[in-house]
Amino acid sequence: MRPLDGTRVLDVSDSLGAYCTRLLAGLGADVVKVEPPGGDELRRRPPFRDGVDGDDASLVFAYYHAGKRGITLDTRRRDSVPLLDELAAAADVVVASPSRRRPLAGLDDEHLTLSWARADAIVCVVTPYGLTGPHRHWRATHFVAYAASGCMHKIGPPEGPPVVIPGLQHWDDTGAHAAVSILAALRNRAEVGGQTIDISALEVGTTRDFAFDRYDVEGMVFDRSVGVGYPPTGTWQCADGPFDVAAHQLRHWDAFLDMLDHPVELSDPSLQDVLVRREIFDGLQDVISKLMASHRRADLLERGQAAGLPCAVLNTPAEFVADEQLAAREYFVTVPTVDGGEVRMPGAAFRSSPELFAVTRAAPGLGEHNHEVFVGELGHSTDELAAWRDDSLV
Repeated sequence: MRPLDGTRVLDVSDSLGAYCTRLLAGLGADVVKVEPPGGDELRRRPPFRDGVDGDDASLVFAYYHAGKRGITLDTRRRDSVPLLDELAAAADVVVASPSRRRPLAGLDDEHLTLSWARADAIVCVVTPYGLTGPHRHWRATHFVAYAASGCMHKIGPPEGPPVVIPGLQHWDDTGAHAAVSILAALRNRAEVGGQTIDISALEVGTTRDFAFDRYDVEGMVFDRSVGVGYPPTGTWQCADGPFDVAAHQLRHWDAFLDMLDHPVELSDPSLQDVLVRREIFDGLQDVISKLMASHRRADLLERGQAAGLPCAVLNTPAEFVADEQLAAREYFVTVPTVDGGEVRMPGAAFRSSPELFAVTRAAPGLGEHNHEVFVGELGHSTDELAAWRDDSLV
């Protein structure tokens, strides 16, 4: 038994809600992913398995929609509302991400109600800017939403442009907040009843880290910086690749010297003082760079960890996948694909006893469960299903 066994989730969202419902599926919920008849946008997102484009080949779609069932329905059309009403009759949770480009039939964005959702359902709407305010209908990509949150401004070298967070991490962070909100609402559902949860990606970004705490303290000066702290904190190029050091405590300087076997170049006792190291920042950077370049990362890692210095090899993606720590913890799991193959992907982000999270099925093929849901569960005929398909409703 997983925490959400017996819970039905109707997912009418796009990439903004994909990670949220993946988490819910992993926790045991029966998630029915509703795609437009032409397929979800993530089906067209590379990389593709074996380099071949196709509805079932996107590894991005395979990851975000693993563990879900899948049906097709054009939820923009008003004539989809009766079917949505039937689908939602069994749904404890509805996750949506409407936009002007893809509006959701039955959503009254003036009164923030969803006509076809059950009165006791948890309705979670995930959008770039939220359901209210003058920007509620603005379009935004992952890149734009992260920039608008203010977080991008502080990342990157001072002399260059800001640097965006890679992949869909800002959407993922938003989805994780949505999933936690849904779990909290489900916990109190018996006492509170149905709730509408309004998740804004802009606000998720804005409320994390210390970006605006710093802005408030420092006034209008909010500059970008390469890293945090002073040498030896930072990323250094060793003989075989980058190596990261985080020396934020007074004792870390001695640990750093132990790691390098107490080089003469850094023997001046005054360097114990972080203020001195700050004053000679550039020169010290040059000295440490030359020392680090003569060592291999594995040697430094062993000596640094033994000395009590927070340090690690800065992995490339290929090195990360092959990391012995992840292999020992069986982090990557093999999941079947729709075409009968297999793909390895990240598994649970945590361990528990008993197991609370699992990937139990491959991501669905386009419309894979249409017959199972519309005919088997809702009781419609195969002729009706064929007529809807001919009309491009499903």
